[in-house]
Amino acid sequence: MTLAIVLVLAASVLAAGTDVRTRRIPNALVVALFVSGLALNAVAGWQPAALDVAIVIAVLAAGTFAFSLKLIGGGDVKLLAVAAGTLGVPAAGTFILATLLSGGVIAIIYSALRGRLRTTLHNVKGLALPVFAGAAPPRLLTGTQMPYALAIFAGASFTAFAGGIGPHLRFLW
Repeated sequence: MTLAIVLVLAASVLAAGTDVRTRRIPNALVVALFVSGLALNAVAGWQPAALDVAIVIAVLAAGTFAFSLKLIGGGDVKLLAVAAGTLGVPAAGTFILATLLSGGVIAIIYSALRGRLRTTLHNVKGLALPVFAGAAPPRLLTGTQMPYALAIFAGASFTAFAGGIGPHLRFLW
């Protein structure tokens, strides 16, 4: 397991704990991960460091769109971007995909446990159809906000397993 995934796992577990309790992700945690990830990538040369910054900017841009639709919080966007930048290529792609899938599963479970599954599914349908058609999204029903740092931690855990532990396991069929 690389130091980058250890940093991301540590930051995401701290963020998940804070997000569950307070619905906030401390900026200091995001800045600490950014600085340590950038320093770690800079040790490998200027190109990995520049790629780190480029990944952070790209994920922030995409995350800003999701934030504008109220799909994800600002702290979540910052943490996701910085974590992806810290991981670098190709782990960032695995991490983002695993986080998005985990977020969907956690959202369904979280909504169902709070008796808000129907409202959540209505919002997804009401948002997805106009956005894919190129129209402005409609006003959504009040839904259940979930601590998305849980999905970020799940994505980091999957990435750690897939990149570090998983390939070394042997399965007998």
